[in-house]
Amino acid sequence: MTKRTIAGALSLAVILVLSESSFAATSVVFNGVGSSAEFNAFALAAESGTAPVCGTNSWSQKSSSSQPIGGIDSRSSSIPEATGNVWIVWNNSQTTVCAYLSIDSIVGNQLFFARTATGGAAATLSINSAWVGTTGANLVPTMTDTTLPQAIYNAITGKAFNCAMSDIRPEDALFAVNRALAALNTSNYNGLGYGPGPIGTPVQDSFGAGKTATPVAFALSGTDPITGGHVPTWTTTNAGGLPLIVFVNTQQTGSSGDFSNTAAFQNVDRRDLAEAVNGTYPWTRDITSAAGIAQQPLNILLREPISGTYNTFEFCIPRNLEINSTQELGVNPAASGGNPLDIANPYSGGWRKRVIGTGQMTSEVGTSSNGNVLGYAFWGTGNFTSDVSTTRYLTVDGVDPLFANYEGGFFPTCVAPCPGLVSFSNVLNGSYPIWSIERVVTLRSIPSGVTAIINAAQSEAANVVPDFVPIAQMNVFRSHYKQSGFNPSNGYKAGSPESGGDMGGAAMAVQADQDAITDTGLEYVGFKQ
Repeated sequence: MTKRTIAGALSLAVILVLSESSFAATSVVFNGVGSSAEFNAFALAAESGTAPVCGTNSWSQKSSSSQPIGGIDSRSSSIPEATGNVWIVWNNSQTTVCAYLSIDSIVGNQLFFARTATGGAAATLSINSAWVGTTGANLVPTMTDTTLPQAIYNAITGKAFNCAMSDIRPEDALFAVNRALAALNTSNYNGLGYGPGPIGTPVQDSFGAGKTATPVAFALSGTDPITGGHVPTWTTTNAGGLPLIVFVNTQQTGSSGDFSNTAAFQNVDRRDLAEAVNGTYPWTRDITSAAGIAQQPLNILLREPISGTYNTFEFCIPRNLEINSTQELGVNPAASGGNPLDIANPYSGGWRKRVIGTGQMTSEVGTSSNGNVLGYAFWGTGNFTSDVSTTRYLTVDGVDPLFANYEGGFFPTCVAPCPGLVSFSNVLNGSYPIWSIERVVTLRSIPSGVTAIINAAQSEAANVVPDFVPIAQMNVFRSHYKQSGFNPSNGYKAGSPESGGDMGGAAMAVQADQDAITDTGLEYVGFKQ
């Protein structure tokens, strides 16, 4: 062989190698959808470590009306796109990519479980092509975005979701959708009147932002209610524990009845909190035991009934066994002021209004023109960043959600790494009344990339940014009960994977359940708070 031939052969080999590298298939190892509470933690996990699961390049963005980002449920053209924020992380060679669409837990479950007529995944991630080549919005603190390459866009858009991120169990999510779709029942509020199904009436926000959340039927077993396709077996993996925070606007001053009165408004007991959110209490002073407080109208913000945040709050506070009320008391979606929600208290003029999503909740609680307003949202180091100077959180039943003891209710801020920023002492011991477990829903055969991200997220939460309590540190659980046709199991008994609902379940010690299993073979199931 001549030198010229050798050189030619080598050149051809180089071209072939470059060609194979340039056109190597991009593997989507994680494509999550759901809870906003896990959005930041899992983004940091995607690019963490010396050998990141996904890579070190990131792009994040908020959906817009002209350039939507969302989940498409292809079971029917009548199902609206579920829009939200997204992050995408990929490696330098563009051969591995991960993505996370933040909408809400229940809609995330709907999209994950949606099945085609042949039993395949019916829901996919959709990103408007106009975003290609644009620089990301740096939605995740400490992550610096780059531009979105065409190859990464091609790899991720139109891909089926391989996991749902949820702060309630799938059985509870299905219950919530069915409750929302059922005809309004004002005797027990087991039906909220946003149907009929399978595609219900959009729940609208009260502030003219055009935000909506539509209840859409899905199934956890058997066949899909829209297409008839077979629903495959599935499982959940717990990531960690997370408190739900009750917080207030502190910008209105001049009256002892304003929430800026830090001496009077530090705590709210659960019954008072329930009477506030169900519209019974007209004045801010009704939720405090302090004497001599002036009258000031109490304003309340509620999440949508198909929100995991809403349902965690609903069944821990107003709809628990002791109180047996609801945030929807007096709300008729078909009547004036029902949807969008805008009901004024006849005595004070204070109101109850609806927000869609965590972002709108934190934004509207922090807006001065809303006056003395109270709302709730799951903790996350990035969730309250823009409101640290305008809001403050309250203890519930005298118990602090973030620290061992109350220190004024001021939201801590994090410049990562910030391990130990909050202690979660009263989540760890179960005494704070409003908390849940963050979980990841997958098919029974869990994708290896999803497992790797879950493990990395727990390491991040423990050592970098405390967005939740890693599950290994949780010594308490919520008792499970029969929900959506699934019998209860707490998940600690060999051969009995976690099953049933647990929102509003009684907080119990893991060791107590394990001892009961050893001693009697039975679990502590069916207990509610």
